[in-house]
Amino acid sequence: MKILAIGAHLDDIEIACGGTLAKAVRNGHQVKVLIMSKSGYTNKEGKVQRADDIAVAEGTNALHVLGIQDIEILDFETKDIPFRSDVVNAIDIRMSSYDPNVIFTHHPFDTHQAHVGVSNATIAAARRKNTVFFYEPITPSGRSYVAFKPVLYVDIEDSIEQKRASLREHKSEYDKFGAENWITGIECRCGFRGYEIGKKYAEAFEVLRLELAFDQKTNL
Repeated sequence: MKILAIGAHLDDIEIACGGTLAKAVRNGHQVKVLIMSKSGYTNKEGKVQRADDIAVAEGTNALHVLGIQDIEILDFETKDIPFRSDVVNAIDIRMSSYDPNVIFTHHPFDTHQAHVGVSNATIAAARRKNTVFFYEPITPSGRSYVAFKPVLYVDIEDSIEQKRASLREHKSEYDKFGAENWITGIECRCGFRGYEIGKKYAEAFEVLRLELAFDQKTNL
């Protein structure tokens, strides 16, 4: 199975579906990650808090920890990735070339404007694709007025440690978001989702579309 995970920033995918992708890689599936920005950012006063080269280095290392080698990073603006034809086209080109069976992207009711733009652009680009999942917004994202509705769950007990280690590669993010408190918060969400399905840890997804195939080779 070929999986395409699309995120606005380097860290979005690791936070929301890192355990799922690590598990997919371990089970022999192909995983490609498409990141729409180099992910450097400035604070509200305009001071650079994370340079592009640092974000790319940290994010690449983090994805490698998950076992992902096929990584493409585009150069849209970190904070302002709109739902616009050039963004849709950029995703469409990669999607057509890679031809994934399964697509993961942001929840369209996230509270980060770049996440929303990427989600909507992915939905448009994936108009001919049959299996598309939204991953769960988690702080520092999320907290929308439209609730995330978990439908699909993936048991990640065997990949939670990879997820933790991946997040720690984001050293500039680690300190900004509370160090181990950040890791614990994400882990607790996975623990809660796991509890919902009688497992220790899980990641949850909303389903935009799902094609049911009776072929064992397509199982996560």
